[in-house]
Amino acid sequence: MNAAERYNAMVKARQDQQARLATPFGEWYWERFAHTYRFDPYREPEPQLAETLKYIETGDDIIEIGGGAGRIGLPLAQRARSIRNVEPSAAMREQFALAVEDNNIANAEAIASAWPTADQFAADVVLTVDVTYFITDIEPFLRAMHESASRRVIILTWTVAPPNVNAELFQVGFGEPEAPSPGFQELLPVIWDMGIVPDVQVVDQPFTWPERLPTTEDEAVKFAVSELAAFGQPDVEENIRRSVEALFERGDIYRPAWRTPSNGMLITWKTS
Repeated sequence: MNAAERYNAMVKARQDQQARLATPFGEWYWERFAHTYRFDPYREPEPQLAETLKYIETGDDIIEIGGGAGRIGLPLAQRARSIRNVEPSAAMREQFALAVEDNNIANAEAIASAWPTADQFAADVVLTVDVTYFITDIEPFLRAMHESASRRVIILTWTVAPPNVNAELFQVGFGEPEAPSPGFQELLPVIWDMGIVPDVQVVDQPFTWPERLPTTEDEAVKFAVSELAAFGQPDVEENIRRSVEALFERGDIYRPAWRTPSNGMLITWKTS
């Protein structure tokens, strides 16, 4: 089994487990989060975004794969000539369109498609952010990125893949270990097997996400159930309720204590 086959097997194992125990990864799974992916495109860049901006040149055409509501892509559009967001989720494309309209951004568009697309696009830079963990056939995905980029490919990820930061909660809720999603440790060997040696940079940016934290035990249980997408499962709710004291740090709010710490990463290479 080569690196790509090992990677694909991990993705399938995680998807199969999710479908067996909770809401499968798919359109509805992401639709409930779509509005949270709308960030201010004119915000002060966080470290990972600031490092990415260094690779963008004036006049660049950018393709972002799975760009969601434009959290990363729309700030890049301010420096580039154009950005095309290849996004299969209708809910994400709707949020992207709202962000574009609300912020009067004229050089950004969303394309309703998975990647690779039926007709291969070309751009100076091809980018993807927090998408690779869910790709069931990784080598063609990366190959299409490489072949579509005239100058550079950029992949933003984390030292611990975001789907894996809830592994402790998963064990408590479902009573079995979480099948890990592939992270950079599995991604880099696939890239190396393609004959590509990328630059890899760890960014001093802990993984966080804007969220409203619970203030009561009942809210805390609902919060944890939502993290697992285990809706309507009383056994899971009871498992979490019994472990609330261990799962949360208590104060005025219930702060998740189970999340594995993670820092930003940037993987990039020249294609010319």
